[in-house]
Amino acid sequence: MTSDLPVIKQGLIDRIEEVCRRLLPDGRMEGGQWVSFNPITGDYRPGRLPALKIRIHGGVAGAWKDWRDGEKGDALALVAYVLTGDTRATKQALAWGRDFLGLAQMTRADRLALAEQGRKHKQAQDERAARSRAYKLKSAEQLFSVHGETSRDIGPAGCPHGTFPFCGAAGHVSPAERHAQAYFAARQVPIADAPADVAAALARTMRFSPATEYWRGATWKTEGLRKIKAEAGPLYPAVHSAMRNATGIVTACHVTFLDPAAPAKAPVAPAKLMWGEARGAVIELSTGPAGEPFWLAREPAPLIIAEGIETALSFAVNQEEARVWAGGSLAGICQAPVGLDCVSWILFARDNNVGNPQAQQQFEAALAELESHGKRVVVKASHVGDDFNDLAKGDD
Repeated sequence: MTSDLPVIKQGLIDRIEEVCRRLLPDGRMEGGQWVSFNPITGDYRPGRLPALKIRIHGGVAGAWKDWRDGEKGDALALVAYVLTGDTRATKQALAWGRDFLGLAQMTRADRLALAEQGRKHKQAQDERAARSRAYKLKSAEQLFSVHGETSRDIGPAGCPHGTFPFCGAAGHVSPAERHAQAYFAARQVPIADAPADVAAALARTMRFSPATEYWRGATWKTEGLRKIKAEAGPLYPAVHSAMRNATGIVTACHVTFLDPAAPAKAPVAPAKLMWGEARGAVIELSTGPAGEPFWLAREPAPLIIAEGIETALSFAVNQEEARVWAGGSLAGICQAPVGLDCVSWILFARDNNVGNPQAQQQFEAALAELESHGKRVVVKASHVGDDFNDLAKGDD
């Protein structure tokens, strides 16, 4: 009965971990998600990481995506996909859901009670999601700009000595910035002598921490219904970068962890983490000729956008004709606010992910999204030394 659809969908969401254990028994819990290889595509390979991820808590329960083949959906679509290989097989998913939830054995009163329970659960989930989003947005800005000594966590991480602003060649440069300058210089992007347009952007975008907790390395324990941090993750010097949306609001903090003794990334994987709401936000690294941040600018200019900060900076310090952004990830590039009037055309500086089908698929999705705005998009492999003026003329 299609009238059961809302009840079944909510019932699956309420018991999503049990659904995953039933349908994907070889998976495991990891960071609030059920992570599994895909039984439909048979994508298991020795040494390969699973890419099918279903949100259990800490987000929209039941939302899922296979980051290898791109399939995604809600809890009902997950059941349909695992049963048949087709997310649109709603009839089969509903039949499985009725059996899983025991609806056939329920009286009419039981069904009405279940529907009311589902309605209340959804309302509570929506309220929790709204509170969680508000907390993440607020703590992301705090993690980026935390000042002074503090003993409490900022969002997910301890940052006991705060962060220090970008000074570049002028003013008093903190030891934390000196260490970051050495790291970027080793990557052939010397921020200490950055051009004026880059320096202006970095003064708003980057702060430097002598010690930020690598929060993925923390250990947690459960006390009742609460998760408590039992042991903090290791501390590393770090670069905190503001990720701003189309209106200039900091919605996420991008953290690059550095080796404390060498001009290199910290010995952790991944060495870059993001906290907050990165979707629709970018890291501004150059204002271009306009000299204004993108959320205030009106004069059209070319935009160079890349996935990583280092790649984007390599373009920023070698040209003055365009504003430059880092998306933080290929998914971030998909949602970048390139529809703004200040963007005339786009140079997409892609990473060279040869032999990585997943990254290639994500690149194609990002490119399609950029092109959907109706502006000219040029794709260029991300290396230094190209003549930007030649690219602007189309001589690529």
